[in-house]
Amino acid sequence: MKLRPDFHESWDAVDAKFDQFIASIPERREQLRELMASTGGPELDGTPASLQLLNDWSIEFGLSDQDDGMDWWPLWLYRMTPEEQAQKRTIPVPDKVYRLWELTGIYFADMCLAQDPSLQWVCWRGSHRIDIKNARFILDQGLLHEPLDPLTLGNVGVIRTISQRELRPDLAHPNPNQLYDWFSRWVNQRHELYETKSRSWQAAPTGRRANKRIGRHPGDFGQNHLP
Repeated sequence: MKLRPDFHESWDAVDAKFDQFIASIPERREQLRELMASTGGPELDGTPASLQLLNDWSIEFGLSDQDDGMDWWPLWLYRMTPEEQAQKRTIPVPDKVYRLWELTGIYFADMCLAQDPSLQWVCWRGSHRIDIKNARFILDQGLLHEPLDPLTLGNVGVIRTISQRELRPDLAHPNPNQLYDWFSRWVNQRHELYETKSRSWQAAPTGRRANKRIGRHPGDFGQNHLP
């Protein structure tokens, strides 16, 4: 059964993007720190409480008219054409909000890695060819059907709020506690998950070996880049 690499043209292409993403993580950390400092945001100290501070600031900055002074697009995220946006009848969302999504997700990932260094950044290979998580840049926690997806969690609802606020005002509101709530729930539940579910890990972050799962931790892929 051949897996489908989501919207990417091939697995080689998405694996190359994954490698670029991993190499960019130290720069993204610095960009978040500088952006928060320049916009009057709080200083993040790596504690669970800092996730709530980040959540609050992300909503405030994301919905503001302030620019982030950057020009890049998340490698893991599909970029709709103007024609596709028109078909979906959504209000265009500034590129800065998508960059903010990645910056916030990386900080969330760092919090999880500090809590459990055995997590691994991988370019996900699911158990089915149309697994919704296929080709996502994700943290493998040794559970075939439950990888940890910090980049998705980094979206605290600002995109939905902007794109839907005129069409669906009932849905157009951010998630005020998403980062702290998700992290706290994961910390409290992860040991039970590990003890009650069968464990296996991707044998490699990318390439052909990534299609194979093994019943022992594969060792450090050297991808985590924690300071």
